[in-house]
Amino acid sequence: MARIHFWTYMLNEEGQPLQDADVTVMLAGTVVPADVYLQEAGGSSTDVAPQMITNSEGYFEFWIGDVNEIAGYATPQKFKLVWEKVGVTTGQIDFIDILPNAPRFYNDTTTSWTSAASGFFYDVVHGLNNQFPLVQAYDQATQTVVDPLIIQTISTSQTRIWMSTNTRILEIAIIG
Repeated sequence: MARIHFWTYMLNEEGQPLQDADVTVMLAGTVVPADVYLQEAGGSSTDVAPQMITNSEGYFEFWIGDVNEIAGYATPQKFKLVWEKVGVTTGQIDFIDILPNAPRFYNDTTTSWTSAASGFFYDVVHGLNNQFPLVQAYDQATQTVVDPLIIQTISTSQTRIWMSTNTRILEIAIIG
């Protein structure tokens, strides 16, 4: 079970704290209150609006449970923050990402390197559709993580790994 923490300060147009404003968390694009937790661990969720009131500094916080938590949500779920201070201001921000997107992994083991003037390269074709993947290389012979000389994006689905030698058999992990 995990809860994801969200916190912020509510300010008025002049940058002053918005004290005692009612804050409601809803499911994105709806008027359905979301289940939120008011503490990091223990307790139960609440969907009774408003779920929070800002303090003297305009601060409020809450936690959203993930799919392993009672009344939790899956990663694609987005949220809406609605606030109101009667006679002063109202507002909302819709389609907020609170839950982290799970990383996607692609693993490959190099078997042959292509020789070039500046070293050796290995092209990894993957389906991550990401131009800037995080790449980690693990040398099976020395059992250590090694840093490639260059990580070059060829396309959204192809990454080129440059090394100074072609004698390594590497496990390549791409996270996008």
